[in-house]
Amino acid sequence: MTRFRAALFAVTLAAAPAAAQVGYTPSASPFRDMPWKQSISGFAGGFDTGSDAAGVGPQPGWLAGVRYDLRIGGPVSLVTRIAAAPTSRRVIDPTKPATTRFVGDENSQLMAADLGLAMNLTGQKSFHRLIPVLQGGVGLVTDFRGTPDDGGYRFGTRFMFTWGAGVRYHTEGRWEPRLDFTNYLWQLQYPPAYLATPSDGSAAAVPNGKKSPWMGNHLWSLGLSYQLFR
Repeated sequence: MTRFRAALFAVTLAAAPAAAQVGYTPSASPFRDMPWKQSISGFAGGFDTGSDAAGVGPQPGWLAGVRYDLRIGGPVSLVTRIAAAPTSRRVIDPTKPATTRFVGDENSQLMAADLGLAMNLTGQKSFHRLIPVLQGGVGLVTDFRGTPDDGGYRFGTRFMFTWGAGVRYHTEGRWEPRLDFTNYLWQLQYPPAYLATPSDGSAAAVPNGKKSPWMGNHLWSLGLSYQLFR
């Protein structure tokens, strides 16, 4: 029994160096630890708003904002964002025929704020310095400049859902670039005049009769994050 134990101990010592060679050495590994717990980011990108039936929703433009990420456990972070989108909207008079109901364009200032969760798909490590991310949340969007048109429509303040994906580039320093896709999903609300047929019998401003359509609005953005607190 003593000889057996000695032989087993010798085999274990011999196997240990071989086991250490399995996989990657720390310097050659494609994985890198991410020690930072918080970050503040600025981001900006093209904002492709959805096309609604009446054509009076916010028009495409650009959107810029800031975000704060707080790691709350494992690969999951709490995320809050505030953004602004200077854009425009079409103003119409829905009581007039389609050929004459367009009044003009009006400047619009959208503000959006949301709170959600983000998850790193590679955990608390990067893979070849890349960290793919999934995220989603809820928030509010409002138009500070919008005034009711002749039909009583204005964008107002809307509840919204957000979801998206992105990729971070791990530099092993405090600064980190990122690319994100976000879908801002909100609901428009048309007043009754938009669904009514004009006196000449032409089509209503909303011919499909949908009073409260959901609109998807897409943002591709580039950002730069500053990492805080290990």
